[in-house]
Amino acid sequence: MHRIMRALAQPLLFTSLTLAVTAVHGAASGAESSPVGEPIMRTRVEPAPQAERMAALALRLSPETEAVWLETNSDRTLTLYYPAVQPEPHGALVLLPDEHRHPDWPTDLHPLRIGLAQHGWDTLAISLPQAPAPRVPPRTLFASASMAASSAEPSPPDRPLDNGTPMETYGERVDKICEAALRHLESRQRTYLILLGSGSGAAWAAQCAERFQQGRDLGLVLLDARRSDTPGAPDLATLLPQLKMPVLDLYRPPLGGAEPGPEAQRRARTASRAALADYHQSPLPAWNPDGDWLLREVRGRIERYLMPPEPPKTTEPEATADQRPGG
Repeated sequence: MHRIMRALAQPLLFTSLTLAVTAVHGAASGAESSPVGEPIMRTRVEPAPQAERMAALALRLSPETEAVWLETNSDRTLTLYYPAVQPEPHGALVLLPDEHRHPDWPTDLHPLRIGLAQHGWDTLAISLPQAPAPRVPPRTLFASASMAASSAEPSPPDRPLDNGTPMETYGERVDKICEAALRHLESRQRTYLILLGSGSGAAWAAQCAERFQQGRDLGLVLLDARRSDTPGAPDLATLLPQLKMPVLDLYRPPLGGAEPGPEAQRRARTASRAALADYHQSPLPAWNPDGDWLLREVRGRIERYLMPPEPPKTTEPEATADQRPGG
């Protein structure tokens, strides 16, 4: 029996020694690759089976859709690209969904990304990263006598995970995804770009527009904007005076009322105080979930307020007839 126990213990001892040596070598190599005092932005690699399934479904629903994966420091993000049907598009739109929706949401982004492409716009609907989970509050239960006795000896303080390697904030992740989307459309020779945010995505669209407006010809559409629940989310009314572009603010009045809600009123007052000549707020005339209706309303207002000016047409001078008298 003792021989059997010794025989079983030998492989376990060898495995433990192997793991210990591997850990030492791993720590040494990690120390060589990351010098002390230089924080490194960690890269998050998250599995995305749900995004893969959603991309496959979007392709089945609209075969001309192209699934484009954008790579950033922290995310591998699914975007749905749909090309304009005409050879010379007006420009392109980047569509940001509400934080709790996907880029092919049936009531808003799906009809807009498909329908606007039918009327001369490239569309690229992006996914927002998953919002961080709320922090768990500290426990406040009274310690029992046994717990107090067991904790009489002080325990070493918890060490922070990955000290010196800061994570990107949620806002920084959204900014980098938006920047990658803009660069992707620019690589397709699209120079006039509109950011359209729906729901809580409107605030993130406004933040991206403010961050990347330098050197770009941009427009912004806020569709039924609402406050974001994510900690550290931008305040839409605060961003408005910083935007140097035409802004279209479309809102649905509260059910049973004709007046805009308090947030829409606040945005209108902010734009008025800042004398934003290119800010246009307009109500959607009815509470209608129909996608075709939404497309008509959004498209009509884009064509009225955000359509890029047509380039001046050059006309060749007409050949003048020879007015000399005949010889």
